Amino acid sequence: MMLRMGARRLLSTAATEVELPVKLFGIHARYASAAFIAASKSGQLAVVESELLAFKDVLGKNASLASLVENPTISRESKVAQISDILGDQVSFVTKNTLETLAANARLGEVEKVIDAYATLMKAQRKEVVAIITSADPLTPSQESKISAALEPHLAPGEKVVMTTQVDPSILGGLTVQIGDKFLDLSAGSKIAAIQRAI
Repeated sequence: MMLRMGARRLLSTAATEVELPVKLFGIHARYASAAFIAASKSGQLAVVESELLAFKDVLGKNASLASLVENPTISRESKVAQISDILGDQVSFVTKNTLETLAANARLGEVEKVIDAYATLMKAQRKEVVAIITSADPLTPSQESKISAALEPHLAPGEKVVMTTQVDPSILGGLTVQIGDKFLDLSAGSKIAAIQRAI
């Protein structure tokens, strides 16, 4: 009980004096927002982002760490102690506090969602707009550059495109573009489907 109350106090220290760049919702968003505010106050936004992403990367590769995170039979106290030992003094206070708080509140299983939410906050802070470009064949650097330039007029002032490309042979040709909540289908597959529906 003391651990739980202590964790709540730690979260509450990140009072909302710092304005979040975007509003997120859900339990994972609450922890990510608290981490973002605390990191902003200490001037460590990028440091915490890097550390959390590194933790997520290790989590995907290390079976014993994944077991610690996911196993509901391990007590909160044990999880806090083990997370503390694993991190030691290799990370910032904000990162260590965030992960220990998740463990103390039996929310360590949400850690990947928390990290993703923090990354979303950081993208919004940097005014990055993620564009997912899907093509039938890999794009050349020249094609990527032209697509990026074509997307820029659709951005708000100060925003910049961060492109992610992926290959899906099933679209046959052309592109699909997902940018923010907008989706543009310029694929050959969709055009063929439209013709088939018309005849």
